[in-house]
Amino acid sequence: MNKPLLKLVHYCRQWHWPLWMTNNTILEYILILIKLYPFLSKIVQVYNFYSHLRASFVYLQFIRQLTDNFGASVMYSIFTHFLAAILPIAIFFIWRYFQRRKQFLNARKAFWKRQRPEGLSYIQSLTTPSVPPPFNLIGELEKMQTAISTTSLAIEMGLIPFIAKKRQVTIEQVEQFLGFARRPVRAAVEVLLALGVLERRGETLSLTERAQIYLMQDSALYEPLPPARLARRLLNVARKGKVGGAIKRWQKGKAQTPERWALQQHRYSFPLGFALAKTEFIQNGQQILDVAGGSGAICIALAHAFPDLSLHLIELPGTIPITRKMVNQYQVADRIELLGMDMFTGEWPAPMDIVIFCNIFHDWSDEKCILLAQKAHEVLKPDGKILLIEALLHDDRPGPLWTAHWSMAMALFMEGRQFHGSEITAILHQGGFQKVHIQHLSGYYSLIVGEKA
Repeated sequence: MNKPLLKLVHYCRQWHWPLWMTNNTILEYILILIKLYPFLSKIVQVYNFYSHLRASFVYLQFIRQLTDNFGASVMYSIFTHFLAAILPIAIFFIWRYFQRRKQFLNARKAFWKRQRPEGLSYIQSLTTPSVPPPFNLIGELEKMQTAISTTSLAIEMGLIPFIAKKRQVTIEQVEQFLGFARRPVRAAVEVLLALGVLERRGETLSLTERAQIYLMQDSALYEPLPPARLARRLLNVARKGKVGGAIKRWQKGKAQTPERWALQQHRYSFPLGFALAKTEFIQNGQQILDVAGGSGAICIALAHAFPDLSLHLIELPGTIPITRKMVNQYQVADRIELLGMDMFTGEWPAPMDIVIFCNIFHDWSDEKCILLAQKAHEVLKPDGKILLIEALLHDDRPGPLWTAHWSMAMALFMEGRQFHGSEITAILHQGGFQKVHIQHLSGYYSLIVGEKA
């Protein structure tokens, strides 16, 4: 008896569910409930047996007395049926919460167990001159999910046929057609360019021939896509351009779920720290400042590679206990000075040979990035350098898609974006660094070097 319902749910989820519910959350709950029908039916049977016994309880007698004048039997029937309907759903949500909590606690326990100096033996025994990048399998999966959702959304909202009809459009015309804010639109365009759905022709955009063949719904070769998995909250962000969550707390100098953030960013920053240690810019005896250093990954990697560095780390006060625990795990607490402050308003230590920002500029607006560059310029020695570690978009061609995916994430959750090389160079110029060059660091990441002199 469940097969027709299952078919209906799959049909709605794949093709015709309304846009405002494209995250499929409610459909997933319905599908789970249908699959759990035999189990739920047992619960209902037990509950029905229990309902025959509960009449003897005092609290139900009290309810009957209170509702005698309001149709006691009707009220009682409504109450019991409502309770029978809501109880399995409540049990499911409670069970799901505790399952997720258990998974997080197990993952956290395993993570901290790995963080020890002995765990660095593999990377310290490298025979190659550079550190190989991580496999980044989860990141690649997320990249494709963003690509599918962005393309599907462009089809559902009529953007693909709109551009096909106009032949050439500006980004401003796309913004006006979608009714979205500028940053989400520009991020979506970067994804579509990286995919080869759109192409640039000077200052305008046009649909590629490939997209006309496979993404126009009246084409015989049209490739249907699943609905865009974009929650209503994110659609509101796209329309209004205002983000909340972590960035709002950071703007007030407060940490947002510091352990979760620190552990999440650690997996990106730690390999980059060892890759940075292999460059010619880090040398023994230097004074190095890591701004918004999170878990301390960059400083820990440099401390293990160079015994005579003097390392300083700035982070929000709420995150410092996590950082302190990490540097203690790696037995370098005596070599890294931890400073709890807001990087925008606090007074940075000086003078420094190197100031490092790892995955920081992409979180913030251009104006705030210029402010950070100016503060770095002030604390650097005359021959000092600023080092930015960022995943950059190509200047001469679209992509990479992975970086465009992160630019979409920045547009929906932060107030920044992934930069083109020319854009980040211009920001450093405005911050006082006239000599800027860019080189590859690891994987999708580049090292942007600004010299004070």
